[in-house]
Amino acid sequence: MIVLTGPTGNIGTELLLRLSAEADPPPYRIAAHSPERLRARLGRDLPAVAFDYDDRSTWPAVLDGATSLFLLFPLPSPRTVRTRMEPFIDAAVAAGVRHIVYISVPGAQAGPIVPHNRVENRIRAGGADFTILRCGFFMQNLCRAVSTHGVDIVERGEVFIPAGRGRTAFLDARDVAEAVRTVLDDPAAHAGRTYTLTGPESLDMDEAASLLSTALERPVRYTRPSPPRFAARLLRRGVSWDTVGFMAIVYTLTRWNRNAALTATLPELLGRPATTMAEWARDYRAVFDERAWT
Repeated sequence: MIVLTGPTGNIGTELLLRLSAEADPPPYRIAAHSPERLRARLGRDLPAVAFDYDDRSTWPAVLDGATSLFLLFPLPSPRTVRTRMEPFIDAAVAAGVRHIVYISVPGAQAGPIVPHNRVENRIRAGGADFTILRCGFFMQNLCRAVSTHGVDIVERGEVFIPAGRGRTAFLDARDVAEAVRTVLDDPAAHAGRTYTLTGPESLDMDEAASLLSTALERPVRYTRPSPPRFAARLLRRGVSWDTVGFMAIVYTLTRWNRNAALTATLPELLGRPATTMAEWARDYRAVFDERAWT
């Protein structure tokens, strides 16, 4: 039994779509904050159960019979490492989970200043096999409801991200979901491995805006906002302080070119080239045209 956390996140959504479309998928269970809302959104009779990291009474039903766990860290912070992630990892191993696939970030090895570092260490010490996927910046972040970047792109013709002139190796979540599915299909082949996954090209935000302009057939420019101006706009929209703070950390790392490095690992896992930004933007044009933020 595979358990999927984070079914509305970038990778979780794509992984769920892949599994639900398979003619003969492996047994799986979706750990969802709101199973009813998830079923209404995707229009399927999904095997979802209620799950809340902060309500441990929901954990037994999620983990019952589980052998593999796809694990996401929602809004990482030192506090939630202690209150959510470490106890849940311990509970999963105690319940019989034998393999954990964890989505981490590049640079997590740098030390405990990065919350994912402590989660990785807990997984390694927990006794189950594991595969850690350190993922860069997802292209889908440009059209997520939680980021509101799509609103700026469509209504203002702006990529409104405080990344300065930094470059980032934009990554398609669909590719990562396919890689996760490969790992889950043959976990023994990937046990104990840590992979850093990136897209095929390192772009600055001016280049990303130009590619969006071409795909969407409308002017999009990068306005290079300051971090305070960025935070003020998102907070006025009702984006939470936690979300704004997390994005600010990500974009500060981008300003410093910490998300610019490329690896060839993703194509090796996929057996094909990784998706380019131009390809992604063409595929997602309808999301921007219809404001169908995910």
